[in-house]
Amino acid sequence: MRPFWLTLLALLATSAAADQRPVLSLVIDDLGYSLENGMAAIELDGDHTYAILPGAVYSRKLARHAHDNNKEVILHLPMQSISSRAAHEPNALNEAMDEDQLSTNVHSLLAEIPFIRGVNNHMGSHLTEFDFFMRPVMDSIRGYNPNLYFLDSRTSPRSVAHAQALDAGLSAITRDVFLDNERNLESIRLQYRIWLTQARERGSAIAIGHPYPNTLSVLRENLGMANTDFRFLRISSLIGERKSLQTSQSETLPTTAAAGQ
Repeated sequence: MRPFWLTLLALLATSAAADQRPVLSLVIDDLGYSLENGMAAIELDGDHTYAILPGAVYSRKLARHAHDNNKEVILHLPMQSISSRAAHEPNALNEAMDEDQLSTNVHSLLAEIPFIRGVNNHMGSHLTEFDFFMRPVMDSIRGYNPNLYFLDSRTSPRSVAHAQALDAGLSAITRDVFLDNERNLESIRLQYRIWLTQARERGSAIAIGHPYPNTLSVLRENLGMANTDFRFLRISSLIGERKSLQTSQSETLPTTAAAGQ
């Protein structure tokens, strides 16, 4: 008898096949500092994902608001950056911590935000470059809850976070586009168009933005129109769809004849 999980994945693949539009996944980072901007971000139309900072004033309130509005919540896990900004993040994981300290801090930070389905890195352009830091971090996330996923924000092109998450047995995925590294409207609109282009070319694309007024303005202007030609999926759904597609493809591959036959 075919295992239930394979049947479920096949059903998901069939459902996805019924809608061939490319997928846009939007993640809004840095929620927790501003209640007004955080609420505005959560109220954007679409099935989006919200990365909430531990320790910020409005973090738990915004996590509950997102959950109550059927939006996906993830932990925005602070990690040491190569820039001086790290000095303003006292709870950031850093290179001075040993494995026990990393594990203890990861578990503590995970417990701060309710309703989380996954984790992505806040900053981390330094720490994510080293497998000997990322390995205990990913092992700690899996030890806390093996059903959590990891989204590599790729704040460094040399990040090993995605690979280490997979090695730890977590579901993992990587960011494609940053919408607002530059906060002016022209740049955000350009990055938005790049996001759509990548989704058309690859079938799906993940963009990360922030609850900046200009970013929210561009998204409000454009998300409704994009809904005609694209599907919006939260990160967990995109991961599930990619897995179901891979399983479906592997099941249809022709069997290779054994050597000598």
